[in-house]
Amino acid sequence: MSYDFSPTDFSAEEALKWFEECGDTDAGYLLAHWSRFQSTYEFAMAPVDKRARLDVLDVGCHWLHNALLYARAGHRLTCIDGSALVEHASVIAAAERMAARLLPMRRMETGDGLRALADNSIDLVLFCEIIENIAFNPIPFWKEIYRILRPGGRIVITTPNAFYHRSIDTQMNRLLSGRGGFGITVNDILATGTYGHHWKEYSLPELRDYFAKLSRDFDTSRHAMPTREEDRNAMLGPISELVADCADVRAHSIYLDVVLTQKDAGISISPPWIPPQS
Repeated sequence: MSYDFSPTDFSAEEALKWFEECGDTDAGYLLAHWSRFQSTYEFAMAPVDKRARLDVLDVGCHWLHNALLYARAGHRLTCIDGSALVEHASVIAAAERMAARLLPMRRMETGDGLRALADNSIDLVLFCEIIENIAFNPIPFWKEIYRILRPGGRIVITTPNAFYHRSIDTQMNRLLSGRGGFGITVNDILATGTYGHHWKEYSLPELRDYFAKLSRDFDTSRHAMPTREEDRNAMLGPISELVADCADVRAHSIYLDVVLTQKDAGISISPPWIPPQS
């Protein structure tokens, strides 16, 4: 493995061939999202010495598409998702090929799958396109993430930007036409698979507030707001123009680097109830 790895040197077509050699994979998802995996890798690795080998945890690892880039760069991987995926034969084969450890997460709201990991054992948590899908109180989960992160460890969050101008205009058109309020549509609820719903999309200030409330040990000063070429010169609708002065409405996503600067305060907020353990 080369430590000086560039994700752009490995194309979506090459990645698809790599996974097809392991068995089944979601080819459409890989091809549609490969550029996001590449840009996430570049964002995550920018502060890291090229000679370093990190212990990386990929939460919601799916078919291991995102994980492949970190494996090719020589990082040590633990990948966690629902048992239906991590027990799939082709995912097991891909994990073996990239020397990744697979763990099932049966109850994400309790962080149960993370209990197999030792305290202070992880340098980097990938939490990519997950936070918008959470529909439960996440504090027990984040307590487990805090426990396993080393001081100086990081959580890389990627998520849709709630202030993206196309999203704002769509939501307002639904509201003003009487076809619905804010949030996801009835069709989304009924026709989208479990864990596919975007129950809550965030703005950058909201995400920073989220982690500030969890612990004062988290620093969220570093971020990126990627845009697409077609949005850079887009004519904004009247609603998104109103928002543009206080938000980056042309950015479709938020990349946030959550750094655990020290392990002092812990997770300083508690849920109003304790979910049953299993």
